[in-house]
Amino acid sequence: MDPDRERATEAMMPVSRTLTAIVARTLTEVGQEITVPQLRVLVLLNSRGPMRLSTIAEHLDVNPSNASRTCDQLASAGRVTRQEDENDRRSVVLALSDDGARLVNGLMARRQQLVDGVVARMKPSDRRALATGLEAFTAAVASAPPDETIGLPDGRLIPWLL
Repeated sequence: MDPDRERATEAMMPVSRTLTAIVARTLTEVGQEITVPQLRVLVLLNSRGPMRLSTIAEHLDVNPSNASRTCDQLASAGRVTRQEDENDRRSVVLALSDDGARLVNGLMARRQQLVDGVVARMKPSDRRALATGLEAFTAAVASAPPDETIGLPDGRLIPWLL
């Protein structure tokens, strides 16, 4: 293996563990309020906008009955709203409520705060190098062909993680 590639891969491993710890910590902070499947739906709706139940199930790679139960719980809790689909009256479109958006935005802000606490301890030149490297990493992920991506069996990235 190319030594630079090997060094970069090895350098990403503790970063991966740190980011996993940050995600776990923020999930623990909201664990009394929401389940992980419910959070997956909220993050998906936050990032992709309103969508039908069948589309939610497809994006999260779960069966429609599981997605339906989860969305029913979210609607009962006031975290999502249901609207009749303008194009198909038999179908319902789900969207984030203000409460759902507050929860997701608060969680993401907390994650950003934890990451920023680490970045703040870096020298300015290291921050610039990190930003450049991470932008390149994100571009490489986005440009990967579907059969080489990490995520769902059909190659799509798991959208609720993004």
